[in-house]
Amino acid sequence: GAWLGWVLDAFDFTVFLLVMPDIEAELGAGHLGTTASLALTLLARLVGGYIAGLAADRFGRKTPLLVSIVWFALCDGAIAFAPSFGAVLVLRTLFGLGMGAEWTAGTTLAMESWPARSRGIASGVLQGSWAIGYLAAGLVAAFVVPRFGWRALFLVAAAPALSVLFLRTYVPESDEWQHTRRNPPARRLPLPWRRLAWASLLMTAGLGVYYALTGLYPTLLKTEQGLTHGAVAGLVALFNIGMMLGAVAVGTLASRRGVALAIVAPALACVPFLPLYVGLSPGLLGAGAFFAGATGAGVSGVVPLLLTQLFPAEQRARCVGIAYHVGAAGAAFIPMGIAALAEGAGWSLARSLASVAAIALVTLALLAARPPSRLPAVPAPIA
Repeated sequence: GAWLGWVLDAFDFTVFLLVMPDIEAELGAGHLGTTASLALTLLARLVGGYIAGLAADRFGRKTPLLVSIVWFALCDGAIAFAPSFGAVLVLRTLFGLGMGAEWTAGTTLAMESWPARSRGIASGVLQGSWAIGYLAAGLVAAFVVPRFGWRALFLVAAAPALSVLFLRTYVPESDEWQHTRRNPPARRLPLPWRRLAWASLLMTAGLGVYYALTGLYPTLLKTEQGLTHGAVAGLVALFNIGMMLGAVAVGTLASRRGVALAIVAPALACVPFLPLYVGLSPGLLGAGAFFAGATGAGVSGVVPLLLTQLFPAEQRARCVGIAYHVGAAGAAFIPMGIAALAEGAGWSLARSLASVAAIALVTLALLAARPPSRLPAVPAPIA
């Protein structure tokens, strides 16, 4: 259920990335305007994630998951009828509330429901499902946009709301949450602020890598490489295939060799592929897309395992929501920064993207290599 929710969430988020140039042309927005909408979406995720975390710890993981999917699907679908770019900004901001809520509730539900012995693999599969949503968005955009225009793509984005019928019927509540609900702790635990701070900084760097790699990538391919929707979809597909494989590998590595190695190794391995990713050698764009996805985006496979193990069950959803979405808020301005760097310094989008992504990757590796000491013990997962 959480896997499906994250696939649909990814689809609805990334369709916007794929048609940013079309929206700019029709509604009179520039690169800074469309990237500002990304920032607003990601900032709203923090609010949605916190609200969903409170609700999930109090009422269970399932209900916030269902509500969030309906919310983000309807908000994204309404963009098909937006009369102005201002309306797009409002709807994408509201979309961000549901997007933040879905990840918080869905990730907590999935990781609590999966057997502890294989949660590393589950972590990679769950986070890698984002790549499936992005891949589907690229394929659908390649078919829909040339035939029906960019607005029709957002009508398709409303379809995920129907998935709640399946989820409501077949997805059970978390046993671990129910156990904690029946056996509450003797006293209310304080929030582990030091642990939250480190996790939030780590998520800021990790999500900064992802948004640096993807926020303006389709725009770069269309404007600087002159590629068609179909060619862009092909490279997006390679990127996301790489992410799916990389996320599973990283999640598995984290469960066997530790979180630090599972983050540091792929983050540093991504840096040499950045010139290929941005088109330094146009004939190798495909190789760059695949390896950047496998390493730079694939490192996200550790995230569900890491965050859910950091915090006890009675405050897990709230803390996971805070850490992940503080990170999203911190990374929200990365695409805007790339656009501003390109315009202000006279750099190409390719040079700006590669430079910012390299800084984010090195920062991520440094943070992962130096976790905070003397952290309080986390209760073991219920068998």
